[in-house]
Amino acid sequence: MMFWSLLGIITVCYIGYRFIKALGNSIPILELLLLIAGLQWIVGPYIEYRTSFQHFKYYMYVDEVEYMQYAVPAYLTMMIVVFIGLSKLKKKQFPIDTFYQYSNYAVILVAVGFISEIIRSVAPGGLKFIFFLLANFKFVGAILLFFSKKKWHRYVFFLAIILLVFTSLKNALFHDLILWSTFFYMFWAYKTKPSFKLNIIILITGFFISTMIQAVKSDYRTLVWQGFSGSYTTLFIDILSKRLSGGLTKNTEEQEELNVRLNQGWIISAIMDHTPRVQAYAGGATVKDAIIASALPRFLNPNKKIAGGVENFEKYTGIMLGSSTSMGMSMLGEGYANYGKVGGMFFMGIWGYLLGWVWLFLFKKIENNIIILFFLPLIFFQVVKAETELVVVLNHLVKSLVLVFLFLWFTKKVLNLHFVNAENR
Repeated sequence: MMFWSLLGIITVCYIGYRFIKALGNSIPILELLLLIAGLQWIVGPYIEYRTSFQHFKYYMYVDEVEYMQYAVPAYLTMMIVVFIGLSKLKKKQFPIDTFYQYSNYAVILVAVGFISEIIRSVAPGGLKFIFFLLANFKFVGAILLFFSKKKWHRYVFFLAIILLVFTSLKNALFHDLILWSTFFYMFWAYKTKPSFKLNIIILITGFFISTMIQAVKSDYRTLVWQGFSGSYTTLFIDILSKRLSGGLTKNTEEQEELNVRLNQGWIISAIMDHTPRVQAYAGGATVKDAIIASALPRFLNPNKKIAGGVENFEKYTGIMLGSSTSMGMSMLGEGYANYGKVGGMFFMGIWGYLLGWVWLFLFKKIENNIIILFFLPLIFFQVVKAETELVVVLNHLVKSLVLVFLFLWFTKKVLNLHFVNAENR
């Protein structure tokens, strides 16, 4: 095993240990971000380099030495800078026994979420993203209600999970289910303080469930999107039971499909192979576009970049995508596409600094308004995804921050809801 690969695997294992250790003691969203990135940028490629079969398109376009010499140092740079930021936080346990006092506020959040979900389906294109964010308020409220002393309030928490499962089955899209379930578990663990061993068992179980979802998703999605009108739950269980009876992966092609979903490194390697050999470095062009797109609403910038990343993906990988396919370069790939190896490492360090700065900013605000703690999953919802590029991540981060603080201002100034942390009373 080469040095950079070994260092990368050890680093990801350390992040995994740190994430599990933090469960029950904090809300480790940045640790989750680093873990997902490490799994998809380092562990996935590491496995891919050691498999005997190769997908005709989704394979590693450069050799292991060249890839790991960029991916691991860049990942390490981001990780170190993030942890430096986290080290500046004062170790403090939030007053769980006072969270129930915000139950009425949580009910408002749930109501706003459900109403926005309805409006979202008929909202004009420029407002759909805003209503998408507002619709997710119901999950923020559900988490807060989990700490309520009223029994029916806690039922809302579990109802939100059931709703999430139903929506995922109906749309045949499971990304939101996996992420929100992880966030729910963070808050559940913060309340119940599970042991390190129990955290490992639950996370392994979650990983196994995610693997089963990935194994049946393609067949299930095909049937649902072709107009299936029966019970989605029954359909999913039928496909899953057939797959389990014959093994989760029926052949090497399906096994490769599972590896591809873990491995985002093939995209980064394609960028490294194509840029600058065929396509010149962007030199910060995509970064500039992302900053402008996140700073200005679409009605002020009608030509702003559209989330999805198809244009940049095709330009800097040289791979053409189908009309219904959307892929992003990832932050690591975008760093290379703009600045090359060394510049890409600095780019990842700057991104890590920005993440740490936002985290510190939010925790200073949480000292005066504990409600913000429960909005953290929504604010970082797209940010934790390792496959998304800067225009998607930054747009979500900025817009969600603005929306959350506007909502908090509105409820205080207009609805006259004042929430001072209990320990400050």
